[in-house]
Amino acid sequence: MNCCIFVHYGQERQLPKPDFFYVSELSRLFTQVIVVTNTREFHLVDLPNQVKLLQVKNEGYDFGMFYKVFQTLDLENLDQLALANDSNLLLGDLEKVLSKGKKLKAEFWGLIDSHEKPWFSTHEDNYHLQSHFLVWEKEGIQILRDYFQQMKMEEIFSETNPKELRRKVINAWEIGLSQFFLSRGVLPKALFAAEKLTTQLRKKLSLNLTMKHPEALLELGYPFLKKKYIQKNTWGKRLWQPKKRWEILLKNHLINGQSAEQWISELKKK
Repeated sequence: MNCCIFVHYGQERQLPKPDFFYVSELSRLFTQVIVVTNTREFHLVDLPNQVKLLQVKNEGYDFGMFYKVFQTLDLENLDQLALANDSNLLLGDLEKVLSKGKKLKAEFWGLIDSHEKPWFSTHEDNYHLQSHFLVWEKEGIQILRDYFQQMKMEEIFSETNPKELRRKVINAWEIGLSQFFLSRGVLPKALFAAEKLTTQLRKKLSLNLTMKHPEALLELGYPFLKKKYIQKNTWGKRLWQPKKRWEILLKNHLINGQSAEQWISELKKK
């Protein structure tokens, strides 16, 4: 059995169209999909039966929501576990990506990695998989269980300062998770490796390519466009870098069967 946990945060009563499409695609590729979202009036509509809903208190951002679902899973009967979240628009072919991911033959893998080092990091080595799409195979799931068992989650859940909470989550989860696997002798692998990409594109290794060069990633088959990129794709940037206009990227790379115009209209309402 394989399962994907989709982490969503919002105030709407239903999934926005881009997120609905993402979850629909996940439901084609996983035996079970669990949508976890913050507590409010909310309903899953027009999705297959294998898509389940869990609503929880918003504590610890995606990290906290994922942890709460993880505690409910029957790990012994789980062969593969994935984490996805609503921070990205799914534009490309996710089935093709998952097929390529199998060829990595890794117990823990993701779409893209990073060598970014935030100033508050407590790690000597800051290499990590970016946490918006992660996959654990059978043995990796057991190591993930061990990771959570040694984590002091109450310190995450009790933190009330948003800035401090963000730092703790990045340090413990975004970076700390990959470092925990490395400490156990398991190498996390990325389908789109930053070291290779930055060399190919002649960019600095420390750059976050998903924010700085999304057009190049999309051309190489990367299936996502960050929502934060849309939010920061300001009028001035779009004027001086017209090829990076998010609307153009969306129209050029949204897979067949989806209306780019409908997505653009909905995203502009945010």
